[in-house]
Amino acid sequence: MRNDYEPFDNAEQVWFWFCGCLIARDSGLRSCNDYKGKPRNCEVTDIYRIIKRMRYNRQITNRHLRVMFKWGNWECPPYYDSRAKRSEIRLWDESLRVLEIYLREKGII
Repeated sequence: MRNDYEPFDNAEQVWFWFCGCLIARDSGLRSCNDYKGKPRNCEVTDIYRIIKRMRYNRQITNRHLRVMFKWGNWECPPYYDSRAKRSEIRLWDESLRVLEIYLREKGII
């Protein structure tokens, strides 16, 4: 953990950061020093492990993950977009509620 990090406010902010890091990595990011965002108190792999654990514990499904990645890549929660289906909003909320529990447990938020 870093001492000079910018804390996250909530699970949604963490998720958008995580998706942004994955996009940056796909665009050629090689190390944390290449990332132009604020320093954070976790690594991309920390969030990946949490998601993997949530999936293993059957707290989220592949449908949850599809919705999370879709809206995470758009950097917009589904409840602010008229294109979103009610089921996507429900899956988004369920996912982030569970994610927040793990993030608090790990001291990320």
